[in-house]
This record gives sequence, structure tokens and C-alpha cells, in this order.
Amino acid sequence: MLRIGPPLAMLCALTSVPALAADSYSWGKPGASRQDFEGGSRACILQATRRDVAGDTQTKRYVRGTDVLDRENNMPPMGNDDAFARSERQVLLRRAYAPDRQADSLQAQLQSEVDQCLVKAGYVRFALSREQARTLRRYRPGSEQRKTYLYTLGSDARIVAAQKVAD
Repeated sequence: MLRIGPPLAMLCALTSVPALAADSYSWGKPGASRQDFEGGSRACILQATRRDVAGDTQTKRYVRGTDVLDRENNMPPMGNDDAFARSERQVLLRRAYAPDRQADSLQAQLQSEVDQCLVKAGYVRFALSREQARTLRRYRPGSEQRKTYLYTLGSDARIVAAQKVAD
């Protein structure tokens, strides 16, 4: 059985965070200090990454599906088994258990939890203009320049109000 929990939650949550900026929207908290701005969003991400997902339906389905597929992959050929028959069984099992879809569903759930936390903490989602998105792409993810640029946009009440995304 696979060991899951915080590492899987962290993977799901952290892989989705860079996608926020790449999808041409970000989060703002007008008037917040840089420390409050970054600290609040970090707290929301950590809350999701520390959550034990072992009991979630998607996790259980994912583990069950990967266990079944692993078993199928490790079975010795039976009788008249040829490569086509084994491949067909694997395709049918993958469709039936859909482990990739379960992982995507769990990631979406964790992202939703982060989003809800941000809203409760006073953050507002806003769309980036084409020029803002283009400028953001110039900065390497995690770089100080990128963080500063996002803070500059997200702390500006005029930008956030004018570009607010209706939920």
C-alpha cells in the first residue's frame, strides 16, 4: 500500500499555486504590508499542504486504482495472453479506476480550500491584464522580482478593484 498524506497534499497544493499566475489571475489584498501579504497567503497554502488527505475519497480511489494497475502489470502471462490482450486489460482498468482523474480531483479540492482560505483572510482574486501577465512571465517563479511585482499589483486597491474577478 502506498504511503500518502502530507506529501501528496503538498504536491497537489504547490503544483497548483504557480498555475494561478500563469492562468492570468492573481490574488490581492489592498493596503497590506508586504509581510502580511506574503504571510497570509503562505498560511493558506500551508493549511492545505499539512492536511492529511488519506481519508479523502479521491485518495482512496487513487490508491485502489494504482494498486490494481500495479498488480496487473506484475502478473505473469496467463495461458494464451498476448501483448494485445494485456494492453487491452490495462486500458480497461485505467478507464475503470481513472487514477489520474482522482489526482486531478484531489488537486482541485485542495486548490479550492486554498482559495476559500484566501477569501476568508481578505484576499481578492483579480485578472491580470495582458501586459501584466507578460511582465510576470519575465520573472522566474519564486524569484524576488516576481514576488515584488505580484505584491505591487496585489496591494494596489485601484488595480484590484478594477480587475476583480467575480466568483
